[in-house]
Amino acid sequence: MINAQEAGDLNTKACSPKFLLPGSALIWFFVGHYCPSRKFAVTEFPSGGVCLSESAYRPKEEKEEMRKLSITISALIISCIGYSFYGAHGLNSTSGQAATFNAQQRADEPSAAVKAAIQKLSSPDPRERTEAACALGQAHAPAAIPALIKILGDDAPVEQPVCGQKGSWSAKGDNKISPGEMAAVALSKIGQESVEPLINALKTEGRPGRANAAFALGMVRDERSIEPLIAALQDGEWQVREKAAWSLGLTGDQRAVEYLAGALKDAEWHVRAQAAWALGLKGDDRAVDSLIAALRDENQHVQSQAAWALGLKGDERAVEPLSLALQAQGEDVRSQAAWALGLKGDARAVEPLIGALRDTNAHVRSQAAWALGLKGDKRAVEPLKVALNDADEQVRKQAAWALQMRGLQSARQ
Repeated sequence: MINAQEAGDLNTKACSPKFLLPGSALIWFFVGHYCPSRKFAVTEFPSGGVCLSESAYRPKEEKEEMRKLSITISALIISCIGYSFYGAHGLNSTSGQAATFNAQQRADEPSAAVKAAIQKLSSPDPRERTEAACALGQAHAPAAIPALIKILGDDAPVEQPVCGQKGSWSAKGDNKISPGEMAAVALSKIGQESVEPLINALKTEGRPGRANAAFALGMVRDERSIEPLIAALQDGEWQVREKAAWSLGLTGDQRAVEYLAGALKDAEWHVRAQAAWALGLKGDDRAVDSLIAALRDENQHVQSQAAWALGLKGDERAVEPLSLALQAQGEDVRSQAAWALGLKGDARAVEPLIGALRDTNAHVRSQAAWALGLKGDKRAVEPLKVALNDADEQVRKQAAWALQMRGLQSARQ
């Protein structure tokens, strides 16, 4: 995770490779990671994160600029996902091993090294199977596709690090990966030649294999996978439906919107939350009403993710429901609602956000101050001055930043 010292004068967390993970862990890593800093420009970090800085935003140009900001954040999140997975924090073998495999793959016949790695996929040692899958992915070895498909359902836990370093799967919280998960990674790196075998696996494998196939298809991002992934939203196992929703979120295909909106009514909250996340990345307003309804979901994870998604939508219908969400029972829901309202160029959000400066939770107060800083509304000046004496240091800093933004706006006027 990038901290404030590494990022350079950030007031909160920046993007992390952990955002790559599908599932409930992914959802919560996205919640509240907004990057309100003292300069709003796009910054990319060696560890794979990106952040937004102040100079890219003009508070004076409200509605249109807020919409642009929403679109920018969506793009940054997708960039963060892709870069994090294949960048410095990817699941890597040694560079020498990968170079050897790649050179040998130029021949029509699989090399001895590739054949040996394929053979290790049948090892009784799960770590050896995982390392072999990793090496074959780095080698981009099409000859390994059938063997990698065969182990997609292998869910034997393996302690990290694997392939010389920890990978993105560590965000599950248990610091473990399985051979099947690594096979999914490898197949996604091999690319388009894996798509048809993965689609077949999505229909025929056991539950872990289907879930890993759905995940891999999301990383490949091939148009052929859209309809199978939509169909997987009806799978009998929620883990498969969850991964299908995650993968559909990464596609730019609008066919998924209707089905993801339907998944907001899934019986399992993990699926509903993942569908909300996916809809947040879609530049399509058809899901706004469904996301507004999800703010009243029985599960706070879903409510929070719906608030996040609505923050990325340039639709004024969400302002009043998000304002009501500032009174939600869950502090994470209230915090995310404040963040979302900050992206709305609508003056109706100002009074509810001023009220949120008195929230019992410090993070909610900090988010409200950040949001009011983007509003530039004179009604917020005195409440923000009061917040300069807040018991929490982060709230005080954010209030000072917000007042500074107000001063910059006044100078422009």
